[in-house]
Amino acid sequence: MRVLVVGGAGKLGHLLVPHLQRAHDVTVADLNPSAAPEAARAVGVDVTRFTEIEKAVRGHDAVIYLAMGRYADWGATNGWAESHFDVNVKGLYLTLRAAGEAGLTKAVYAGSLSVFTGFLEFGYDLDEREPNAVDAYGLSKALGERVCDAASWEHGMGVVALRLCMPMSDDEWRAYDGEHREIMTAASDVAAAFAAALDRETRAYERYTISGDWEGRYLDPRPALNGLGWIAQMRRESVEGGNR
Repeated sequence: MRVLVVGGAGKLGHLLVPHLQRAHDVTVADLNPSAAPEAARAVGVDVTRFTEIEKAVRGHDAVIYLAMGRYADWGATNGWAESHFDVNVKGLYLTLRAAGEAGLTKAVYAGSLSVFTGFLEFGYDLDEREPNAVDAYGLSKALGERVCDAASWEHGMGVVALRLCMPMSDDEWRAYDGEHREIMTAASDVAAAFAAALDRETRAYERYTISGDWEGRYLDPRPALNGLGWIAQMRRESVEGGNR
C-alpha cells in the first residue's frame, strides 16, 4: 500500500516509519523533511497550506496523520497553543479534505488520551465518555477527532483515530519503571496498531484506545482487540524473564 505519513519526521514518526516500511511503500511529508527517518522518502509540506498537502497526497492509497505543534514552551500561549490548533485542527482538516478529494479511502489519525482530563478515573467507561480536556493540546486533539468524524461523513472515508497512551521506543519501554508503567505503549506495539488500522476495511469513523495495558488493569483492551484485532504484545513478564 502507498502510504503518506504526514508529520513523519517527528518523534512519533521515527518510532513508526521504520516498522511501516517493512510492509508498505511509505512517503514522509513534513515541514522538516531532512529530519525524516533514515532511508525514508520525504517531501516538504506545510499542512496549513492546502495546495501543498493536496499535491503530496496524490498517488497514495492511504494517509497517516502524525503532525504535531511545537514542543518548545509547552503550555504557553506565545505561539505554542496556536501551533497545536493550527496542526491538530486546521492542518488535519485540510489533509483529510485533500485525501478525500483525491479519492483516498483510508486515513489513520494519531489521537491521544489527552482528550480526557484524568482519563484513568474513567476506567472501563472511558470509550463511552465524551472528551473533557480544557487545555490547549487536549482540546485541539479532541477537535481533531471531530474533524475525522466529519471527513468520514463528507468523503465516505474510513478514518480511524488511535488514542495513543504514552508511546515510547521499545528500549525506553523496557527501562521505564515509573508510575502506571502498565499503560505505557512500546513503539513496536504502536506500529502494529497503525498497521492494523490501515488494514481495517471500513468507510466509517472509528476510534480506539491504544495502550500497553494488555491485562486491562486500568483500561479496557477489548474494543481494540475486537475492532482491529490488536492487543499489546510487549509484556513485562517476558522482558523480565529475558524472553524478549
